[in-house]
Amino acid sequence: MKNLFQLFIITILTIGLSSCNSKKADAALEKEVSKALKKQSKGDCPSYILENKKNNLNVSIFLDLSDRITRPKTIQKDLENLQSISRAFLSHIKTKKLILLQDKMQLYFNPEPANDTINTIAEKLHIEFTKESPKADIALTEKLYASQPSTLYDLAKADSKKPKDFPGSDIWRFFKDNVKDYTISDCHRNILVILTDGYMYHENSQMNEGKLSSYLTPKSLNRLPLSNSNWKTTLIDNQYGFIKANENLADLEVLVIGIESLNPKNPYSIDVMRAYWTNWFHEMGIQKFKIQNADLASSVEKVIEDFINP
Repeated sequence: MKNLFQLFIITILTIGLSSCNSKKADAALEKEVSKALKKQSKGDCPSYILENKKNNLNVSIFLDLSDRITRPKTIQKDLENLQSISRAFLSHIKTKKLILLQDKMQLYFNPEPANDTINTIAEKLHIEFTKESPKADIALTEKLYASQPSTLYDLAKADSKKPKDFPGSDIWRFFKDNVKDYTISDCHRNILVILTDGYMYHENSQMNEGKLSSYLTPKSLNRLPLSNSNWKTTLIDNQYGFIKANENLADLEVLVIGIESLNPKNPYSIDVMRAYWTNWFHEMGIQKFKIQNADLASSVEKVIEDFINP
């Protein structure tokens, strides 16, 4: 079948190029061939699914299970935000025709927790809707995202009872090694929601390249000359930021939720963190993203809804 398709393409090119010598016609022909080849390369998607790609949600959620989860308010906000994400996802599901259902939502961490029960819960929270999915799956998804995450956080806290026991959450390496394989599908509109406080650290990912780093902690931020109103100029001139972890991520949309300052002596710390994340996303080719502060979950719910269902 593949050989026939290639023969078909060659035939079109031969006929087209011999019958029309204008550069304009040639360019148009090449564009059509390119589209045809691109469509064939995505053969794992039925044509009716591929044509509806922007309406097929692939929502990935990354949980930062670093020492931030020692703060009760942070856990409570995460739990409420997770429910808001599931509600926005299900709101989208309810608007689609049954035959067009090709939507999924899943949960990730990095590194993978040693506790197998946490991984089992994450598997339960991997939800996929197709035209064969029963309507009861909608209610089941609501129930799972309302009940299971709290157990997950309890287990994660039990495994690391002291802040020093937390190795950190390796967001940087997740983008480097996993983001393309885990969160991007040719058949879907791909959305990654990251629940984090905006700092980035893991004990096994502490790299520096000039003024760039793979981490940002309250201590490392305090060492930077970015605590006055001239912080932006200083950041740009010195090229402070995160090391680029990947590239060509234009097919991924990212929503970061929970940015908060743990640097009370720096009134610009949130602005600095936003700049770090913004520049990092631009470097990796991410075109649509939003970075949200750690506001009340009731306020963030609208942000989540508007991002997932614009």
